[in-house]
Amino acid sequence: MARYWPILKARAGEFKALRKLRDHEVSRIHPLFEVSPSKDGPTKAGLKFVRQIQDAAPAGLAVGVDTTYVRLNDDGRAMITEIANDLAQWGVPIAPVIHLHDSDEQLSACGEAARLHNETAIVRLGSITTDPDPVADASRLSRALSIARISLEQCHLIVDMAEVSSERDVTRAERVARNVLDSLGNREWLSIVVASGAMPTAITNLPRNEATPLTRWDWELWRRLADRGPDFGDYAIAHPEMQGPVPRGPMPSLRYATTDNWWIYRWTRNETGGNDSFYDLCHALVTSDHWPAEGQDFSWGDSELARCARRQPGPGGATEWRAWGTSHHLAHVMSELASPPAF
Repeated sequence: MARYWPILKARAGEFKALRKLRDHEVSRIHPLFEVSPSKDGPTKAGLKFVRQIQDAAPAGLAVGVDTTYVRLNDDGRAMITEIANDLAQWGVPIAPVIHLHDSDEQLSACGEAARLHNETAIVRLGSITTDPDPVADASRLSRALSIARISLEQCHLIVDMAEVSSERDVTRAERVARNVLDSLGNREWLSIVVASGAMPTAITNLPRNEATPLTRWDWELWRRLADRGPDFGDYAIAHPEMQGPVPRGPMPSLRYATTDNWWIYRWTRNETGGNDSFYDLCHALVTSDHWPAEGQDFSWGDSELARCARRQPGPGGATEWRAWGTSHHLAHVMSELASPPAF
């Protein structure tokens, strides 16, 4: 059975969802967190991440850590080294993320971080702006691992196609991913993952007071590649690129995954001016045909959404809506992966 590798932004909503994973889900998921920048500077960003992951990660869960957006702390030391040192003291296992274009100093730091933990790392090909390159990446790989002083057999491989938002994107991404798998997929990796993301940068242009479907092109890409046997990675309910802070007081909204689509709910505030219209949003959700048969038992997020549909106090805000939607999404994907697609 394929494992699930969600690539998550290191923000409060995502950590809330991680904290609520059920025991049987922990062995089926391998989250990768991108450390988020902070207006208070990189050192504070790193310390905040350590506190959040220490609090949220279930026992025994190994977490990938990518410091692309926060490379160095205030003193110029590698952020991945600082995070690895702190989490090693707390017994929270991580796997550092290696990019083949990283500086020699960053590669060495990732190797050091790996040796502090389970002696495993994650090689992540591709970026927000650049597709993986099967020829160039193959030539860079041995050099990068040599500098990190880690063997390929100790590494997971993520073929990251970043944003896929149309049939055309998926067709291109499938071709590139197959070429990479042909070039690098026959080596003794710990695991091979194909990842991408299909959520747009914003949903503010979508209709209000109704559910709007958006195609999960990331899931469609993986289904087309399932014959090659990779694990599945996505960006959960976020766009692949790191976004800025959420504006204060956003309209009540929810991003809710089903097999082929996300259903996007945006609900106009009522006359109170607060978030009480989220109760109406949740009532629309639980009476829809895409509410799961398991109902509130499907995930922690679904139990909270069902509570709101009953108008029990606490409609939440942007962080909670992200947490509840992410919780449902993680559970939904793991349920999908438990039933292999036909191809």
